[in-house]
Amino acid sequence: MIVAMNTIKPLFKYKLIAASLTGFLALIAITPLCGFLFQCGCDWPWLGLDAGCNYHDLHAEHKCPWCASLATGVLSTASATLLSALAVMIAPVPCFLRVVNEWVLRLSFGLAIFAGSALLMAAIAAVRQDYPLGVGSLMLNATI
Repeated sequence: MIVAMNTIKPLFKYKLIAASLTGFLALIAITPLCGFLFQCGCDWPWLGLDAGCNYHDLHAEHKCPWCASLATGVLSTASATLLSALAVMIAPVPCFLRVVNEWVLRLSFGLAIFAGSALLMAAIAAVRQDYPLGVGSLMLNATI
């Protein structure tokens, strides 16, 4: 059964719009975020995606943690994306901020949660795999 968007309560409609946009933007941004966090060469989808990743370099001393381990890559990206979508759905928006479009506030909150959780997951993956580049070097140097 297909439900028309005008029959859904406005508050829930804003949550759905923001959660959908957050998930869509998170899935687009995850690969360049990987390249930024790990300095591995991953880039935007229209700029080659993972074609420049050090995972594909046979002579690379260290391989990107998210690309080298399917488990950490999928778990990290999926959990960051799901946490951001969940945060969008449950985030309370104060009444005085509802003057601005509510879905914009929810989208901003979701993307902030996405970036924070992806950074945390990247740090965990880098430390567990002794990856010395990018966020891995910061975390390894902080623990030593």
